[in-house]
Order: sequence, then structure tokens, then C-alpha cells
Amino acid sequence: MSASTVPSPSSLRAGHCGFLEVDELELDTSSLHAHIVSPSTKETLLKPQQSQHPHGSHDDAGTSLIADLRRLAPSVAKEFLSRPSARDDAVFRLINDVYSQGEEKSYIAMSYVWNKVSRDTPKKLISPVGDLPFGWVQTVEQFPLPTTKGMFQAVLNERRDGEGLWFDQVCINQEDEAEKALAVGVMDSIYKNARVVVAALDDVSVTAEELQFLEQYYHQYIFSNLPLDQHPNRGLNPPVMQQHPLFRSFVERVLTSMWFERAWCAHELRMARSHVFLVPCEIEAGEESAYTVIRFTGAFFVHMLVLASEVVTSSVTQQQLQSLLRQFSNSYFSNEQETLAIRNSDRRPKPSPTHSLVPTISEIFRMKAGGNPRLPEYLRRLDANRDKMSIALNITGIPLVLKPPSPLQRPALEDECIRQLLLVGLAARDPVTLCTTGAPLQLHDGSIAWLCKPTQLDRPSSYTAPPPAFPQAASTITQGSDGRAEYIQLDLIFLDLPHRTLPNPNFPAIVHRAREFIDICMQHQVQSHTLWNLWQVPNHPRAPAMRNIFIQTLACIIDCGVPWLLDVASQPALPHGTSGLDPAAIDMLFNPQVILHTYINIPFFSTLLNIVGSFIAHGIPWASTASERTHGPLIISAPSPQIQSSPAPVYTSMLKKSLIFAPFAHSKTLLVAVPGAVKDPDYATLARGWILTPSNPYTGTGTGTGSPKATVSWVLRGKGTIFGELGFNRALGESGPVHVRNHRVYGPGIGAG
Repeated sequence: MSASTVPSPSSLRAGHCGFLEVDELELDTSSLHAHIVSPSTKETLLKPQQSQHPHGSHDDAGTSLIADLRRLAPSVAKEFLSRPSARDDAVFRLINDVYSQGEEKSYIAMSYVWNKVSRDTPKKLISPVGDLPFGWVQTVEQFPLPTTKGMFQAVLNERRDGEGLWFDQVCINQEDEAEKALAVGVMDSIYKNARVVVAALDDVSVTAEELQFLEQYYHQYIFSNLPLDQHPNRGLNPPVMQQHPLFRSFVERVLTSMWFERAWCAHELRMARSHVFLVPCEIEAGEESAYTVIRFTGAFFVHMLVLASEVVTSSVTQQQLQSLLRQFSNSYFSNEQETLAIRNSDRRPKPSPTHSLVPTISEIFRMKAGGNPRLPEYLRRLDANRDKMSIALNITGIPLVLKPPSPLQRPALEDECIRQLLLVGLAARDPVTLCTTGAPLQLHDGSIAWLCKPTQLDRPSSYTAPPPAFPQAASTITQGSDGRAEYIQLDLIFLDLPHRTLPNPNFPAIVHRAREFIDICMQHQVQSHTLWNLWQVPNHPRAPAMRNIFIQTLACIIDCGVPWLLDVASQPALPHGTSGLDPAAIDMLFNPQVILHTYINIPFFSTLLNIVGSFIAHGIPWASTASERTHGPLIISAPSPQIQSSPAPVYTSMLKKSLIFAPFAHSKTLLVAVPGAVKDPDYATLARGWILTPSNPYTGTGTGTGSPKATVSWVLRGKGTIFGELGFNRALGESGPVHVRNHRVYGPGIGAG
């Protein structure tokens, strides 16, 4: 290609922001109709998406998963259909001109939030008898518009010749629960295959001053001489949005739209391969039907997000900006014509990781969903929970679809819906479903489940992609109920508790040494980990408990030894690593003969505090309302039959050790076990340590295997990350249950306190 034919940066930047004059009076929906497309056209338009399910990417993935779910929890399996079969049976409608010839080759989809518009507008208007000659009657289809008339006209203008439009309220028969369930289940395919998703943000409006500034800015932006691999106006001092308050207020106004708070909209944002945003301007007095709509592409939106992230805003958090940047940057970076705002030689977006079920559940259930507006308020909230279930299944690519609601099924309370999703994840061999650390789920019958609410902390940042599915051979897990509550039945590997069987006689002296170190750091106001700095002020209410947890944790570290600390600190569970850890300095600290006051200025003090703070921050299951007041560190070790049978005392220095934070309330009776499904080192950074107490107070606790009965029942008191050296993780991965038993684990509402 010659130099003269290479598109200039200005030509590639053109068309990404526009200013449209619309008049509501121009809208005429009588020329439109919604029609069911032919099976062949539907097959062409809705290309099947590749499944991310561990059973494979073929159409039998959904059938296989339902079979596994049926073995795990038969009552839950009845609530789902295979996605491939749902895709085949789903009705697909498109809106197009009445006189359009032939089938659509493409379509656009609209994303919106209901905003002060009647949902009960009749769909068909029939002319009165006698209005037309010869007794004719004319039927005109009238859409229940989800936006203002002018905004809907702007959406229609996005279509190309012969192109269809899809939006749910018209393209899904809202009175047919079976059709609606199938359509909702394949919503990801609908949005992924649309040529463009048009987001109509008509719940906000831009001022005339902001519109005027944006017109001037975009003109200057188009004709920037910077090449496409550099970001116009980025990195200025002061930042461009600090220089131009109108630009900043425009972006903030856009981001305050309810569209960014809704679960369905977040789903549509993720699924779309290309976006167009439409935002109306304030209508001036006397111009009630005509106004301006600002139109900008997803690429220009990214450009504004990048500039907005350089300033501190009051109405928009940096977390929200960074989340949107990640989602949009990964979509547009691959398209040369759409990279006008994002490409930069020193900051390229990282590949988007595969969506994991557990953090997706946490994110979606924090967002808003409307539910069926035709239902009473209580039933509408339940319907919204079902919507969130469908969104989570869509986003993660799990090949299942919810069946239509049945009066015989459990009520769609939030915890009940999360329970079903977690059991689906467990059937899909997702290891994180066994390692969630939120509060236990409270079910409709008043019982407390063994399952815990997912949180964003359940998949550590050390995983750039979801951890691998646990092996098929480890799937001998079942869910049941004995009339009191549900339980999970699975293989458990119980870890040793050296403080009970092989206590270290020097531990009191170790605690004294740890206390001396922490008190010196407090006295000299050493600055370190955020958790440490939090309470380093006079009379802080958390200071006594924080001081105690730092002393206890450091004492356990000293007891485990220098090699253990260097090994564990290099593991991905601790993000700060071993940087700054000097083995000689650690030996000095651990040596009770050394006077610590002499070395207070050594930077190592701050580094070691940072490591201790990291153990506490990542070890206590904060999401379950645990804190430094309820949990403390506990040394555990991998099961070792040789040591268990040794007649001579063997102290912790000879064991393959690890550390977990356990509740004080059950310190005398608790045991620590790891589900056999997640024993491998691949899952070392998950909260796979289950804190258990016997459901029968007479069950033995000395060896961690309970009574010799065929079935042993336990109560789950919490979960935590196990900080183990490489030797511990290998030994655990090679372990099996000491005795083959049917271990039943209940939620905390069952059994002895």
C-alpha cells in the first residue's frame, strides 16, 4: 500500500463523536413491525458462542453438566435446561420496516433503562369500524417505547438499510413465560452477534455549555497530529479535565446514568463487540419536541475514561473508572479503526481473563435489576433475582438456561438463587465454589446452608485466569438433606494440629520475643503495611486487638522458622513477596540473645511488619464478618502417618507446616480439613482450609478423623487461606483421607455449639 492510501490519524478519528438533531414528532412506529425470523436466518445471525465450560465446547456440554448436576443435587438440576437446546428452541424476532424485502443480514441491539415511560402501551391499535371504506379495518402495531420518542428515533437512525433492531420488550413476548425464559437464557448470543449495541442514556441530559465545549474539543481532537499509537491530551500537567471543568462535568454526568448500575446493562456492555452511546441535551424553553443527541462510540468513551482517570472526582470512583476501562479497552484494542483512544506503547491493555463464576455472582448480585414490571412488587423482586442468575450464567459461558418459573419450586430469594448458582459451579468442578468466604446462605426454610456467599476476594489476584477445574475423579461430591438442613458429603483431608499433639515447649519465650518486637515498632512509630498504620494513633479503639493479632502472627512465624518464612513469602498468596527480607536479619530477630533496640533503624523492621500485615490481611476471612477480635493464627501441618505413629516427641521444626487463621470461639474443639477436590497445589491460594467442629460433642478430636462410624458429621465454622511452604503443598497434594468415610458437612446452624 502506498503512503497516499494509508488513512491519516484524523480520518480514523472522525466519526466517533457526533451531534444529532432529532424531533420527536418525526417518529412513526406504524411503519415498523416485529417479525419472527426464519430458522435459517436465526442460525446465521445467532452464531453459537464457544463454551467456556470445562466439559468442552461442543453442544453436549450442557447435557453433560446437567447430568453431573443431577448426581450432585437432583432438585436443582430440574430447574435448568441445556443452553444449546434453548438456543435451538428460542424465538428470535427483529423489528424492521413493514415493506422491507428479504431477510435481515445483520441487526443492532438497544440497551436502555426504563425511565418514566409507560410499559402498558397497547401493542396493536385497530381502527374503528366505519373509518375505512368497504368495511376494512386497519391494525397498526404500536410499541411500548422504553425511551423517549426522540431517543428512540435516534436509535432507529443507527440502522443500515434493511437492518433489523432488537430490544427485549417487543422482541420477546412478555406474556409467554416459556418464550421469555428461553430468550433470557441466550441473551449473550443476541448481544454478541449484534453489529453494534446502542446504549440509550436518556435518564441524564447534558447542558448547553457542555455540548458547546464538546463540539469544540472533538474538532480539535480529530485534527490532532499525533499518530494513532499515542493518546491525544493524555498526561498533560495539569490534566486536561482539570483544565476544562465542562469536559469533566460532562463525563461525570454520563457516568451517573442508571445504565451503569443495572445488572442487565453491565451484561450487555460485556457481551457487545461494538458500542454506540446516545445522550440527550437539555431541551430549551419553547423547543419541546426537538433537541440534540450526542452520539459517541465506545472508542471515544474509552478516550474520555482515560482522561477522567487522571483526576479525582467526587461522583465517580476510580474503581468504577478502572473497571470500565478494563472492559472497554479489551474490546477495542483489537480493532485498528477503533483504537484512536487506547493504543499506547507504554500501556497496552492486558488480555481479558475468562470470567469466573464466583466473582461474577458477587458482582451481579450487588447491582440492580428490575424484574417483570407487570408483577406485584414482591414477585417483581424475586423475578429480578432470577434475571441475575441468567446474567451470571450468560457472562461465564456456563451452558445452562433457567426453566420458566414453577409454583412448586423454591422462592427466588437472593440466597436461594446464589445457592443454585454455586451448586451449578460445583457440578462444573469450579474449585472456587468450595472456597467462598462470605456469610453462610440463609435459606427460605430458616436453615443455614453450608454454602457461603461469594465475594470479590474469593478469587485471589494471583490468578490471571480462573483456577483449573478440579479433576473428574474428585467429583464424588453430593448434596443432601436430612430434614434439619442441607449438607455436603465429600472426601476430607484432615490436617495435624501440632499444638495439641506435639506442643513446642519454647513457644512462651517466642511469644515474648514477638511482643518485644511489636512494642518497639509501636514505640518508634515504624510505618509499614496499611493494616499496621491504621491503628498507629493514640487511643485507637482497635489498637489492643490489632496489637494482639500482630504479636500472635509474628510468634507463629518465628515458631515456623526462617526457611519457612522465606519460602511462604515467595508464594503467590502473599502479594508483597520476599523483597527486602534479609535471612541474616531474620536470624537476628529470631535470636533471643540479640537486643532489638540496637537495630531499630534497620529497614528490615518495616519489611517484616509488612509481611506480618499481609498474612493478617489475606488470612482473616473478613467477608464473613470475621476480624482481629474473632480470629487468630494457628499452626497446622500436613498429615504424616510416620510422625503420628512415632513414639518420641517430634516438634514443629520437623513438620511440613502452614498457617491458617481460625476462630477463637471454637479453639478447643475445631479441626482443619481440606476437601480432597482442592488438595492440589494449583489451589494453594484459595481459602480451602475448612474449620470444622464435630456435630456430636462426643466425637473424638485427637487425630482429626472423628469416630469410627461409617458416616461422620461436621459443622462448618468458616474457611481460610492456608499459608504453606512448597513442601506442605506437595505433601497435601499427595495425601488422601486417613480413613475412607462419608463426611457430611452442615452449615453453622446445626450441631453442638
